[in-house]
Amino acid sequence: MRRGQSRTASVLSIMNDKLSLIGGSLLLVLLFTLEGGHALITPPSPTRLLQHRHRSSGNVVTSSVAPSPPPFNLNSGVIPHDRIGQHQPSHFIYSSSSCGVRRNVALRSTSSDDATATSSTTQEETEAPISITLIVGIASALVGYIYHKCLKIGFNLLWRQFPNSNLSKAIPSNRHILCMMTLGGAVVATLSTLFFPTLFSAHEYVHVLSKENDDDDDTNKMDKFPGVKYIFPLLGLSLITSISGFSLGPEAPMVGAGSLVGVNLGRRYIKKKKESGDSRVNASKLEETMAYVGAAGALTGAMNFPLAGPIFALECTSRRAGLAGTAGKNWGAVMMASFAGMAVVRGLLVPNAHVGGHFTHSAKAAIGVLHGREMVLVGLGMGVCGAVVGTCFHKVVTFLKSVIWPKNKSSSKAVVIGKKVLVAMLIGYISTLFPQTMFWGEPSMQCMVDGQCTPFSATPHGIPAAMQAAARVNPNQPFASGWAALQVGLAKFSAITLATSAKFPGGVIFPLLSNGAPLGHALVSALGPLLPTTSSSLVAPMMIMSLMGALLTSITRTPLASVLILAFTASGITPLSVFLPGALMASYVSVWVSERLSKDSFFSYSE
Repeated sequence: MRRGQSRTASVLSIMNDKLSLIGGSLLLVLLFTLEGGHALITPPSPTRLLQHRHRSSGNVVTSSVAPSPPPFNLNSGVIPHDRIGQHQPSHFIYSSSSCGVRRNVALRSTSSDDATATSSTTQEETEAPISITLIVGIASALVGYIYHKCLKIGFNLLWRQFPNSNLSKAIPSNRHILCMMTLGGAVVATLSTLFFPTLFSAHEYVHVLSKENDDDDDTNKMDKFPGVKYIFPLLGLSLITSISGFSLGPEAPMVGAGSLVGVNLGRRYIKKKKESGDSRVNASKLEETMAYVGAAGALTGAMNFPLAGPIFALECTSRRAGLAGTAGKNWGAVMMASFAGMAVVRGLLVPNAHVGGHFTHSAKAAIGVLHGREMVLVGLGMGVCGAVVGTCFHKVVTFLKSVIWPKNKSSSKAVVIGKKVLVAMLIGYISTLFPQTMFWGEPSMQCMVDGQCTPFSATPHGIPAAMQAAARVNPNQPFASGWAALQVGLAKFSAITLATSAKFPGGVIFPLLSNGAPLGHALVSALGPLLPTTSSSLVAPMMIMSLMGALLTSITRTPLASVLILAFTASGITPLSVFLPGALMASYVSVWVSERLSKDSFFSYSE
């Protein structure tokens, strides 16, 4: 009987998987068959017949009336509310109390109606078509999803399988980290210098899209986005960098690759429209929208949670705590694409994966409550601290770049490769002494959040114990003091700044969040006598979370996205309703203070 039930369950499981695949295939086929945003239906005729009785004779009169465009346009998305009236002929009125259309008693057909219809057909398309928006969102989300899978596979091969093979016996265990990081840096340095000297990154994404208007001599700022062939070197080199142990993550490559996917698919759409004789498409606006849409979709696919990725893609193009004008206009398209990508990835590719975060930011048994004054003091204090550390970060990066890459001195390719290899060797030495600072930080961030109460070896990025023998601070034991936490924080800070200054490809979102946690523990330890630990155990974890968000925000200028990332990655037992108000205050204060501490910033804006 049990065998029959298990066979039935397995059959149902197989049928469920097949139905999911069939549903996903049908969805993709439907989206890709939408050419130029037109649905596969017969378009309405330009005129329709309308019958009514003549008032005096009573005879039935047939007249042709131009159709009224609906407020939802298949070609250009949703018509803005302030333009709905421009698209409606005078013989139609929208009732405010119903969704239907009331026909006016007096049917009129004047020359003004014809002029309105003519202008509506020749009006330039400024809204992104729904079909291309969904296609770009799903395609870029798949890029992020596949890249994230490759990160896991590469890590397992290099740090789990290779150390157990015969090839690694020639490398001493306590030198394995140094050798692997030096070798990985040499591979990236050689390939990037000889074959791919100009990689499109998040810096170019921010620089181009932060410009509000096109220059007079350059009618389309989006021409600075290169072709699709630049996607593969960016993803490949950043993948090698991350799995080799560098403190750089997949976020910036996802922004760059996703935006290139969006821009190039947008260009193909524009080309097809022009070949069909439709010249209403605004190429610059559409490509700009697709850049935001692609970046948001790729971040969503890589991070595996919604909303934070698209808001980060929108916020990062402004140097202030807000959205640039062009980013705000693309809010709807970016959200639509992000949720479409999330639906495909989470609904079809990994339908059984758990939803929710896994980082716990407080003790399991919290003591006391958090009061408003404590929340305000923590938000203001951590905002200022995050701004100071973030300003130091981009100042140090600027200084190191001036030392490694002097502007008025050109170097040969061999010298460039040699410099990058030396930097990689230095980062490998730091990682040997502080192995908990390796990698991009997201899989091992719980170790940093709880002060190494979770052993580094127990995290998904845990490496064999023999490789951790030279550690100055034991990564598998809680911080013994604030000095121990400060050493780890400074080591992580050094690893990120060195890798960024040497122009290794990678992102800084999770590395900086992981960097803020040990610095927060050091600050909590220094301020221990002043904290109300006897009345509330929630102050210390809120300080750490707030400093993590403030540090990231000071550099990327993304206050809302940074807090959302912390919220979506937090576990269910983390009291987010208690921590988020202070973290939000700290993130916004960090941006405002950073603007006054330095006019320069990590990204180069065109504002």
